Parts: sequence; structure tokens; C-alpha cells
Amino acid sequence: MFAKRFVQWAENVLPGSLLALMTVLVIIDVLCRYILNVSFAGSAEVATALFVWLVFLGSAGAVRKLQHIGIEGFSVFIPKAGKPWLHLAMSGAIFLVSLHMVRIGYNLSMNSWDREIDMVGVPYFYVYIAIPISFALIAIHSLAQVIDILRNWQEAECVRLKNYTDPEV
Repeated sequence: MFAKRFVQWAENVLPGSLLALMTVLVIIDVLCRYILNVSFAGSAEVATALFVWLVFLGSAGAVRKLQHIGIEGFSVFIPKAGKPWLHLAMSGAIFLVSLHMVRIGYNLSMNSWDREIDMVGVPYFYVYIAIPISFALIAIHSLAQVIDILRNWQEAECVRLKNYTDPEV
């Protein structure tokens, strides 16, 4: 239960906090550079690293809530009996691609210990590790969606909308 709440917090609160921190960092750097003629070494690199984490954690949260980009035009032409198969194929494909990206991201992050971020001296590992962590979360969410589709097969075309979208939609 704690792990589930922590993951939800990491996907909901952390990207917003990273965006705020990144914005403040850039504003302070710009103000200091153009008003005080003083520049902070590495602030742009740190802001870029924060942006990478923001994007990857935000994408995991979007997959959990089914707010990622989807093309619904194709599903209009599929009969009701085929929609569970379509949703199952989409969630399964996301799961398989995510597992592959976990492996690639892990290899990338492990091979980046010897490269350091200029002006900061921090290994790129801390930036690249966002890839396998986020795609592991995406794989977990898409697997949960596959299980949800299989449990509710008869109403699978609306389970995704009913369980994961905002009430206003």
C-alpha cells in the first residue's frame, strides 16, 4: 500500500515540483546573468536534467491515467466485439515496448558513470536512470490495464474510459 501511494505521489506531485524548481532555477539564472552580470555554473545543465526527470515521470503518470496520446479514429470502425481485442493489443504493445526500454535505459545509465555533466561534476547516470525507472512504471501500469481488460472482457471497450479518465470528459 505504501509503495502504491509513493508511486502515485512520484507520478503526480514530483513532476510539478520539478517543473517549479526548474522554472525558479532558470529565472534566477537569467536575472543574475542580465542584471547582476553573474552566472551560475551548471544551472542550464541542472535545469535540463530536471526536465528529463519531469518528462519521464510525467509520461508514466499519463499512462497510469490513460491520458497519453491515443488515436481513437481507428476504433470507430471496429465492431463492439473487436474493441476488447484492440485495447488488449494496445496495452500489450505498450507493455512489451516498455520492457524493452527498461533494458535499454538500464544499459545506458550503467554505461554513463564515467561521463560527468559539465560544470556540475555529477555523473550522467543520475539523469539517465530516469529512463528505466519511468518505463518500469509504464510497464506496471500497462500490465495492470491488460489484467483489467481481461477481467472485464465484455465491457472492455468502456473499462478504459470508465476507470481512468476525468469525470468532466
